[in-house]
Amino acid sequence: MIILDSSQPKLKRELGLLGSFSMGFADVGADIFLALGLIAAYAGGSMPFAILIAAGVYVLTGLAYAELASSIPVAGGASVYGERAFGKFVGFIGGWGLMLDYTLDIALFAVAAAGYLSFFFPVIRTVLPVASSMLILALVLVNLFGIRESSFVNSMLTLGTIALVVALLIIGLTTFNLQMFLSGIKPIEVSPGIHDFLYSITLAMVAFIGIESISQGAEETRDPEKTLPRAHISAVTTVVVFALAISVLALGIIPPQALAQRPDNPIVALALALPFANVLVPIVALIGFAICFVSANTGIIGVSRVTYSMSNHGLLTRRFQWVHPLFRTPWVTILVFSAIAMVLAYVGDMFFLGEPYAFGALTAYLIANLALIKLRFTEPGLVRPFRMPLNIQWKDRQVPLLAIVGVVGCAAMLFLVAWLHESGRNFALAWFAVGILSFFLYSRYRNKK
Repeated sequence: MIILDSSQPKLKRELGLLGSFSMGFADVGADIFLALGLIAAYAGGSMPFAILIAAGVYVLTGLAYAELASSIPVAGGASVYGERAFGKFVGFIGGWGLMLDYTLDIALFAVAAAGYLSFFFPVIRTVLPVASSMLILALVLVNLFGIRESSFVNSMLTLGTIALVVALLIIGLTTFNLQMFLSGIKPIEVSPGIHDFLYSITLAMVAFIGIESISQGAEETRDPEKTLPRAHISAVTTVVVFALAISVLALGIIPPQALAQRPDNPIVALALALPFANVLVPIVALIGFAICFVSANTGIIGVSRVTYSMSNHGLLTRRFQWVHPLFRTPWVTILVFSAIAMVLAYVGDMFFLGEPYAFGALTAYLIANLALIKLRFTEPGLVRPFRMPLNIQWKDRQVPLLAIVGVVGCAAMLFLVAWLHESGRNFALAWFAVGILSFFLYSRYRNKK
């Protein structure tokens, strides 16, 4: 049962297709600006294959979200889908995982944005924690004024990023060396080795975190039944094509070691090897800043909306559903989680922040795929403006084969991430332990009222 106070102001529907698409592209598209160098360090010439495997999980989950978001067009994403399919506890776990992911996203990409900005203002390197926190503060002000203003920032910077990537691909084709690309491909057990290749897949998965962001704006999206599936499919297609194209292009121009030597700005390493490098490199640095800044912005939108939704569903304190009477934004959640992100950005570096980044999102992705399967059986009559393809009829139900593959893929990826990232695993376990304890304590408190 959704708990809403009718006397409280509600969110406004101001997002169109471009704004919705930009939320998904910005949150995921920025990841490749960070992850490419790390993936190359472990995968070497097999980098496109690692990205392709992670992209498969991302595509399947994107299709699941397209169906679920169009059928249940409310903010909350996996938290709402998990609760509807399996009950409040699973809904809470999905939402709590997203809160981890989005909060880390704000901090991680604020640090990355400050790093790219230091290309123009080297003094920022000496005060990077302060600069990162100030960037988050600027985004807080934008988000407090409204989703339209926040979405406008996303959309403009997203269009600039897409234009840059297309330009890099076109220019890069003039210097692409097919023989150089093919010479880097070796049997995986020889190079990079099974362990390093598996590790590179987990890093590649980090490059595909964020499709959830589109569904977080569901209650502020115009005509969500049509807009949300189109935004999901457009964002998934664009991100996968760009990630694979850039990885193949890079390995045909520079060796993977050159990318690995610049883990914080690998696209700059690629731009340095292209014609007109003296013009391209500053542009790449500027767009790198812009897309990372946008991703941090999307993190604020995401965490504020998922906590707002969880509060409406009685999973978190009702204070998180307070909406500003003038700007119609969930101001309490924006302030609380942005403040946490500012602290994380101030005390943590990119390695510390990046370790647990994928845990929350993969937990939510797994729950979303499971929820889609369950709802096909428990709510066959649910209006589904978009339906995942490749279904088989079983009795009077349609079984989604791709969602089943998505469950297996997400579970396998979550296992790999937990196995190979010890620090992130410990951080995530502590986060979920605190969350589970708070869930039962708050449930007990509500039951006594």
